Amino acid sequence: MKLNIQKGEKVTHKTREQWGVGTVTNVERCGTIRVIFEGNRPMSIAKGANYLKRVRER
Repeated sequence: MKLNIQKGEKVTHKTREQWGVGTVTNVERCGTIRVIFEGNRPMSIAKGANYLKRVRER
């Protein structure tokens, strides 16, 4: 099941927890998701829905 991740959501990378929490800045039609992780680290993740998980706000 793929996630429907949208711009502005908070996410973490499933296997790179050391990157911390990121904010989605763009979701491209091809499936690439651009995220800025803690420490102002921009990342572009191909097939991002397979590697990212939402952070639930409390």
